[in-house]
Amino acid sequence: MSYRVEWSAKSVSDLSEHVAFLKKASKEAAKKMSSAIVSMADSLAEFPERCPEFSMLRNFPVPIRKCIVDGRYILLFGVRADSVTIYRVLDARRSFSGLLS
Repeated sequence: MSYRVEWSAKSVSDLSEHVAFLKKASKEAAKKMSSAIVSMADSLAEFPERCPEFSMLRNFPVPIRKCIVDGRYILLFGVRADSVTIYRVLDARRSFSGLLS
């Protein structure tokens, strides 16, 4: 089964912020990182359940799963009957627990 991949407004904002920050140091690195994140998100259209559940979020309408991209970024997403929604794109090197409330 193939799922439709959707991005929440917050996840688009997260990605834009990460790209803008990295672009200050290297436009090429920012482009590479952005491409890797989008490719990973697109790959969730096929078998998104391969990624483990994210135990830090419990009170959510659907179970939240996490996917690590290049050991640096975390995609938080939910799976519904026919779609995968990317909710957040977080930098794994930062403390993000306060961002999730």
